[in-house]
Amino acid sequence: MTCIAVVGAGLMGRLIALSLHRERAKHGYQVTLFDKDDKSGHQSAAYAAAGLLTPLGESMHSEANIVEMGFESLKLWPAILASLDEYTFFQQEGAIMVSHEQDKGDYLRVKRYLEKHYPQYPVQQLNRQQLLQLEPEIGRSFNQALYLPEEGQIGNRKLLIALRHQLEKEQVNWLSQHHVLSINQQTKGCQLTYQFQDKSQQANFDLVIDCRGIGAKKSAINSANFSTNISGNSSVNDPSKLVDLRAVRGELMQLYAPDVHITRPIRLMHPRYQLYIAPKGKGFYVVGATEIESEDNSPMTVRSAMELLSAAYSVHPGFAEANIRQHVCQLRPAFNDNQPKVKVSNDLIQINGLYRHGFLIAPVMLEQVKQSVRQWVKGSIAAVC
Repeated sequence: MTCIAVVGAGLMGRLIALSLHRERAKHGYQVTLFDKDDKSGHQSAAYAAAGLLTPLGESMHSEANIVEMGFESLKLWPAILASLDEYTFFQQEGAIMVSHEQDKGDYLRVKRYLEKHYPQYPVQQLNRQQLLQLEPEIGRSFNQALYLPEEGQIGNRKLLIALRHQLEKEQVNWLSQHHVLSINQQTKGCQLTYQFQDKSQQANFDLVIDCRGIGAKKSAINSANFSTNISGNSSVNDPSKLVDLRAVRGELMQLYAPDVHITRPIRLMHPRYQLYIAPKGKGFYVVGATEIESEDNSPMTVRSAMELLSAAYSVHPGFAEANIRQHVCQLRPAFNDNQPKVKVSNDLIQINGLYRHGFLIAPVMLEQVKQSVRQWVKGSIAAVC
């Protein structure tokens, strides 16, 4: 039996724990899921997300590999969702990019960029009449738009709930409200030190998969196999240390606007930000755009709220009468190059740096982690629990 600890129960932690648990009969995995949050997952970056699956929509602000991973993930999501017993929301009916007349330069810049860098993917330029046919209430405010027919979205919160219930149904050992304080790599395996009900405890595992996002930066990961410098501090060459991990603050609002009828994700191109409006059904919409280089996780600022709401109103005047049901802020983990990474160091696998692309690339990252686990199994002799 191979004892595996998955640390962090956000989107990746839940996907990884469930996937490995389902392979227990074939590979002999015994999975334990740790998380400092309760099972609602409200402290995770995945909770404060829109669930947009829009690779081309993100292409101006991401590398080409992220775009390709996004399109590959769009193919993988349906099978993942079909393996869950509970209803989840998935839509792949395209997304629309618009701009106001005064920002037409931004619209043309995005259009030229997509034509030059991604000619293999369909992009349709719509005039007002075509936009009215596709999204009637958007066509009232804009003369032209870009339609990206292969883009989609997922219900991020519905998915977190469905994964929770599936993990519980399949009896995965889930230790919620267990705050992992440190991961100590030993000669063989890893030792977790965690806090539960004000008591510190320890547990040993053959393999640890750390997917805590920015939480990984705030706790110790100690290796038995790295050198120390003269001052006694751990060497920066220690492969287990995420020395360049940083937090990027994201903010969004959930609005209830029963008088607004938009069916597809909308992006508003703007000189300073790209607002997105994600319809979640039954009159609910997620509105977001802010991206701030900060580790401040305090409530939304007045400036951010005013910008989001005024931009949403400029897309559809019906948002003026919307109810603000929730405003959420969360810290997204990113490396200096904004690239996701799966790092393997002895008996520790770290997945981090998904930045603003968590739901967009999660299925591909899941496959990479599973491949890393299989390679680890081949090179290791599992300890007896």
